[in-house]
Amino acid sequence: MATLKAEVQGKRKDGSYIVYIRVTHNRKVSYLKTPWVVMERGVVRGKKEISDPHVCQQTSKLIEHYYQLLNQTDTQSWTLKEVTDYLTRGCDDISFTDYARKFIQKMQGEGRIRSAKNYKCAVLHLHRYANTNSLMFSRLNSSFFIGWIESLSTTSRCKEKYPICVREIFKHAIREYNDEENEVIRIKNPWTKVTIPKSDVPEKRAIPIGLLREFFRVIPDDSRFKHPLQELGQDVAKISICMCGINTIDLFEAKKEQLHKGIFWYNRAKTKSTRADKAYFEIKVSPFIMPTIEKYLSKDKKSPWLFNFHDRLSTGDSFNANVNIGINQICQKVEGLKTNFGAFRHTWATIAQNDCDASLADVDFGLNHSTYKMARVYTKIDYSPAWRLNEKVIDFIFFSNEESKAKKAKDVEKKFEKLSKYNLIKGEAFNNGQIIATVETTGFSNIDQVINALMKMIPDIYPERSKFQFKVTNVDKGLVQFYERCR
Repeated sequence: MATLKAEVQGKRKDGSYIVYIRVTHNRKVSYLKTPWVVMERGVVRGKKEISDPHVCQQTSKLIEHYYQLLNQTDTQSWTLKEVTDYLTRGCDDISFTDYARKFIQKMQGEGRIRSAKNYKCAVLHLHRYANTNSLMFSRLNSSFFIGWIESLSTTSRCKEKYPICVREIFKHAIREYNDEENEVIRIKNPWTKVTIPKSDVPEKRAIPIGLLREFFRVIPDDSRFKHPLQELGQDVAKISICMCGINTIDLFEAKKEQLHKGIFWYNRAKTKSTRADKAYFEIKVSPFIMPTIEKYLSKDKKSPWLFNFHDRLSTGDSFNANVNIGINQICQKVEGLKTNFGAFRHTWATIAQNDCDASLADVDFGLNHSTYKMARVYTKIDYSPAWRLNEKVIDFIFFSNEESKAKKAKDVEKKFEKLSKYNLIKGEAFNNGQIIATVETTGFSNIDQVINALMKMIPDIYPERSKFQFKVTNVDKGLVQFYERCR
């Protein structure tokens, strides 16, 4: 196999040296030009060896990549030119498929199982569109993505979700392989010319109060099975709506230590990996629902799990599927009702806001949404307001026959202080109506991060206490917000 080494050639008129990768193959030598240049102090005196630590680090990375390419094929019979051509092409043609696979595997290793599934589905759909199971970054240009997104136009959610997933993979790959400071662009960014459409606004999934009460009044059919699904679906739905709309995965993964003296605590699986507080929440278990919970408590002293769902089901997805089968079977006994488990969380929120006089902030808190992020980190949280609201919801559903007030929510001004790191954000800084700084990328979690990034880009020519105006655009959502700050 060929051997590689970084070295310089003759000195240029300005006293600098161009750095090359020397390729030796079958006793013949060729040189591959790199973008790096060193001055005389960066070269070992009397030799062609490089001493500049930064350049040494960069060339080592490039040589390592070259060796990885060479190890993928048998080059023993190749000519020197064939080897150098292969290395040059390989440098520009990185496998998107391989990179995406490693990216998703890393997500899985971090416990982001559901997110990893979304990313996997997005990549699989991309491969199906391209009619191949092996895609290179060089093929994925803006026209390719425009065509792919067009093929997703008939979907309600995937037309936004899938492109955002793929764009995030691109973002990480560009960060890893490109070196803009040294003009090394191995992966071009096609997303600046691509518009990702918004997903369709989902229908409100809350169950009308009359049908909800009918659902819980149904007596499940007698069954010869030890664990009848009708009973399971109805019971788990009741547990959820009596515990602030908790998800099935959080029940399935609950450990015995999470229930203590009537208090159940958990880290919400959906958001714990993206929140500083690990999506921690505490729920006071109402005496009303405790008998239903006790029915499913694990009796296996050696088992770490709180519930016995693990005795017959291996994954949270299979548990959720069984619960939904049971719910569907109950729905067949209620005229006009067709729903699934997710609707019970929506129903808790709707009843809390419409019929229990809760504010939207109260509802978000009870649902364990990621509101007031910094306050959650620095403040010892009092969860009792959510407990009192939860009791009101239970009282309204099971201990009254009142009809829902069905209040019409006031129109809320569209703001987006709550940014998603996956949204493409464009920020612009102005002074006296002139743009003086701009940034367009993903990765921002809040408005302050965008403004701080722009502040760092503002030239020093402006005196202290100067006022600057900021225009922040959520490109994916089509929303614009304006701000003003002083230096």
